[in-house]
Amino acid sequence: MSRFRGIAGPRLATGLLGLLLAAGCGGIGDDAPPVYEPVARLLVFADPHYFAPSLGIAGPAFEDRVARDRKLIAQSDAILRAMVGLVEAESPDIVLVPGDLTKDGERVSHEAAADYLRQMTAGGRRVFVVPGNHDIQNGNAESYAGDTVTPVASISAAEFADIYRNLGYDQAIARDPGSLSYVAELVPGLWLLALDSCIYGDTPGSALTGGRLADGTKAWTRLWLDEARRRGCRVLAMMHHGLFEHFGSQTLLFPEYVIDERDVVATLLGDGGARVVFTGHFHANDITQGQPGASASPIFDVETGATVTFPCPYRIVGLASDVMTIATKHITAIDYDLGGAADFPTLARDSLRVGLEGQIADLIRQPPYGLSPDQATALAPWLGDGLLAHYAGDEVMPADVLREVQGLLASTNAIEILAGAMLESIWTDLPPADNDVTLDLAPR
Repeated sequence: MSRFRGIAGPRLATGLLGLLLAAGCGGIGDDAPPVYEPVARLLVFADPHYFAPSLGIAGPAFEDRVARDRKLIAQSDAILRAMVGLVEAESPDIVLVPGDLTKDGERVSHEAAADYLRQMTAGGRRVFVVPGNHDIQNGNAESYAGDTVTPVASISAAEFADIYRNLGYDQAIARDPGSLSYVAELVPGLWLLALDSCIYGDTPGSALTGGRLADGTKAWTRLWLDEARRRGCRVLAMMHHGLFEHFGSQTLLFPEYVIDERDVVATLLGDGGARVVFTGHFHANDITQGQPGASASPIFDVETGATVTFPCPYRIVGLASDVMTIATKHITAIDYDLGGAADFPTLARDSLRVGLEGQIADLIRQPPYGLSPDQATALAPWLGDGLLAHYAGDEVMPADVLREVQGLLASTNAIEILAGAMLESIWTDLPPADNDVTLDLAPR
């Protein structure tokens, strides 16, 4: 749906750009652009990390691969099936999925995930995806049988666009020739700028966890943001990697989860009129705002947690002109044997907590942190609880954590001071609220 005020006069468009712009908002020329007041209801979920059960979800080899993982890989099929039902029940106009559609880019997983996503298009609903760092040229694409690990086919960028052709790529009014980025019209007057922020080459195994926009993609992005402004269109952006830090020490602890040259990218989007970017990747449900460059208006980085990681959230987003409302909901039940857990949320929470503590202990023993094994063992539970709260969003530091932070910061030991600063930053929730919030998107 869209409300529209104003009609632009006729104008002439020439060349390929004019042909591409035949659909969509107002025309090209010197006349004042039309003023759109788009209205839309969106559902956003992220990082389903789908793994086809036919590739093996039991046995020593599989268990070894997912040990200390923060993702519910064995349950990913049941979780995505549950998400299909929730999309039907919520009945949004549009579904956005900002990447990591598969565990490790297995072709068979991509094909099955795309089938589930196509089920979400029932009744004329539209689904738009971008790739995540796990999805393309992943050298970890494997199957598991007993003790045996067998490499399986992954996919190229071209194959990604083909598998998901009717989940964004065929609906694009423009595509970046140098990446899997595209522009699509969601409703009249509202464009989606879907950015491929992933780093991968032409061979399996070339994918990296970090993200960036290549220079050519930045130039293409600027072109289409300028065109949206000329045509009076509003723009929502979507990419896999975070645009801003979501806690103060994130780029110290986890630099690969925030896009390279984040100030440059944020300035590009902000000066171009994009006020919201939907992201995933870190598996936390968090919203952070920044005000980059010469832009007088903030950008909101709406990071949505993974469906396969506690608290298994999804977002219902309402847009009416310059006002965006966001409500967070959760997957609370799946068709899967929970193995004695009281319910699915309990299974998900316990799985994440165990995985986080092991990962953190390993991380903080390594440079640049260099904690001793005893220090890492002592601090890991505190940081694990902090990240668990951060994943859920709207975190509030408990009194016992505050005392631990104060004690560490008062130390004369540089490592302990660093640990206290890390713990404090993880528990400090940057504005605005993370789960249920109303955002003012009006230009300043």
